[in-house]
Amino acid sequence: MKWPAIDFGHTPYEAAFARGDVYGIGADDARARKRALSVAIAGAGGVAQAKWLPAIRYLQTRGEPVTLVAVADPRPETAAKAAMLAQAEPFADVATMLDRARPDLLLVLAADPAHVPIADAAIARGIACLIEKPLARDFREAAALVGRAAQAGVLLASVANKRFSPPYAMAKALVDGGALKAAPTVFTGKFTLGYPYVDLLEGGTVHLLDLVQWFMGPVTRLHARGVHWDDGQPRSVVISFAFASGAIGTLMTSAAGMSFKPWERVEIVGRNAFLIVDDQVETTLYDDETGPAKSWRPAVPNTLMFDEAFGGYAGLLENTLDAVRGVAPLAVPARDGAAAVGLIEAIRRSIAEDRDIDIAAEGLAP
Repeated sequence: MKWPAIDFGHTPYEAAFARGDVYGIGADDARARKRALSVAIAGAGGVAQAKWLPAIRYLQTRGEPVTLVAVADPRPETAAKAAMLAQAEPFADVATMLDRARPDLLLVLAADPAHVPIADAAIARGIACLIEKPLARDFREAAALVGRAAQAGVLLASVANKRFSPPYAMAKALVDGGALKAAPTVFTGKFTLGYPYVDLLEGGTVHLLDLVQWFMGPVTRLHARGVHWDDGQPRSVVISFAFASGAIGTLMTSAAGMSFKPWERVEIVGRNAFLIVDDQVETTLYDDETGPAKSWRPAVPNTLMFDEAFGGYAGLLENTLDAVRGVAPLAVPARDGAAAVGLIEAIRRSIAEDRDIDIAAEGLAP
């Protein structure tokens, strides 16, 4: 079979060997013709500096006409450092930054409780937002925020960077292309966070909860059971899903694994065929009873293949910028982020009350 053309991060063969552009940084006329945009960041901590600043620089290196103009953080030393890295202006206050910088897009990367008020400040000024996960701390807040942005006609995007990670993008293209010989019938997933440096559900599993619905469609019912830490927070959770399509699924998530290294695995079954994405590295399709498995694993080149590309951050940001320009549909609307928050709330209710949760009947569907 012909595999889909999913290959973020590599230098194109023609560029490297015909034009001698081994690092893929030559002039790009198509990118250069795009409308120039400015970006600001609210919240300049670890995620901003380790993921999003490199993603912006990656796109700039590729020729994307985007400028980071301002960074806001209430910690002066953090704002100053991030602004120095980005050659942008530092601010202590988001509202002041928005009024003075007037960016085309705001990246909301602050602590979770600040996501909604910061996004509201941007919406009030007509400024598009890309909001880190989770979109909000509870579903009502998330759904209301989506509604306010829609009423104001302001673009609101949610972070779901794994959709742009090549192994998952490859799997999605294979599913959509009929490689499973039927619509997906079963989803199984595993996410092992390790040391609980973030909330297991809101900070980690939220990524797979987005992938569950991206691959399988809306969840109609779920049931969850959990084991908890002494403070009552979930340590390990097993969830069963029923999807609107009639498909079923399970997800195991745990904070009892190896420290700092999230391990994950997704399996999707069709009819006499299934595929696996293993640890966000390798995609394997099993579609022949007697023939070999078909596996895709990247050969990592010594060029611009970093986490900002392979982790999906640059792809997500590029799509959001193009959506702001009006030249591409938004891949991850905030409604999808709200749906993931709804599933988290349903999981917590199911564990606490030991019962099935009907997502729509309990008002947890956006």
